[in-house]
Amino acid sequence: MAANIIRVALIGLSSNATTSWAAVAHLPYLQSAQGQTQYKIVALLNSSREAAEKARSHFNLPSSVKAYGDPALLAADDEIDLVSVVTRVDNHYAAVEPSIRAGKAVYVEWPLTESLKRSVDLLGNRKGRDTSIIGLQGRLSPVASKIREVLASGRIGKVLDSEVRGFSATGCGQKPGTLLPGGMEDMFTQRAIGGNHVTILYAHMIDLVHSVLGEFKDFHSKLQIRWPKLGVVDSDGTQLRTLRNDIPDLISAHGELAPGVANIQEGATLSVFFRNGPHFKNESSFVWYIQGQTGELKITSPYGPTLQAASLPGVKIELHDNITDEVTEIPWESEWKDWQNELPTPGAKLVGEMYNRYAQWFKQGENKEVPEGRDWPRLEDAIHRQEELEKMLSDFDKTP
Repeated sequence: MAANIIRVALIGLSSNATTSWAAVAHLPYLQSAQGQTQYKIVALLNSSREAAEKARSHFNLPSSVKAYGDPALLAADDEIDLVSVVTRVDNHYAAVEPSIRAGKAVYVEWPLTESLKRSVDLLGNRKGRDTSIIGLQGRLSPVASKIREVLASGRIGKVLDSEVRGFSATGCGQKPGTLLPGGMEDMFTQRAIGGNHVTILYAHMIDLVHSVLGEFKDFHSKLQIRWPKLGVVDSDGTQLRTLRNDIPDLISAHGELAPGVANIQEGATLSVFFRNGPHFKNESSFVWYIQGQTGELKITSPYGPTLQAASLPGVKIELHDNITDEVTEIPWESEWKDWQNELPTPGAKLVGEMYNRYAQWFKQGENKEVPEGRDWPRLEDAIHRQEELEKMLSDFDKTP
């Protein structure tokens, strides 16, 4: 095997999964010309060895790729350098814990686990020396990079405040208060599973915003369950059954931004609104304003609050110059690298960038440092984001 090729095991690459993020986001990069200079898939782990063998055959992987059904056996394999976990969140802990304890590097899709407590336990004593990856890839979006560049340039002066509004109809039927069946109705009605509107959609949105503007110094939130019972409907709107729902579907958060980010005025505030369900007709499902002393940015997307879809037409960054009173659109598509443009989906482009950055660091050898601007989100970042969500949900649970 070529020197510095990272031997990777994929957990969750399935031929019949309800969702296929492993197939549409991870596999394209790992099998691309760029990816194959850095990585080699050497193992699969599924619910059983037979399921892993079926996935290997379905995706035309070489027969040399090992098939595992037991996470402990995979963790004991010394010929694996990186374990990528792309399963439903309530399976993350059991799938990855043996590999972490064995000292392997891991790439875990967001959320890390179904609860802050389990995530803290999973990280263990790695804090401060964490070289693994968490799937908060929206931070690496070229849209986010371009916004940071504009703010750093001072084109709108120091940031005074920011407002974000996001809407998502993920899993929703045609009418408010309904869900389309698809094998994930339990995820979007049972908070204990850990993967839902709050922990996935809102979290990806707020993480990207924080990656640009910095964290909250302090904040207050108000959560609401507007639909305590959800009707499950088929594709033509026929109601099949009713499920109880304990997941908030509306979030409002407001707070002061912490100091430390360049060109953010001390005391600047951030206001965030998220609603699960359709947005007003003909309006954007994601709108983000950043007001500065001399101008304002407006970022809009017709695809909802997760900019993992930001290579699609329609995502705009606009700048209103208060002095000239002119509005100009700021192009960002050229931020994609050539090898990213060869990948089929926005998810693959950003997941690929995560893998690419990790590989560039890995190839430097021992005692390496990450080059400036080439870092990636780590498991420690997942803990921090889950702490923010935990505070919101804990305050919600205390509300009379």
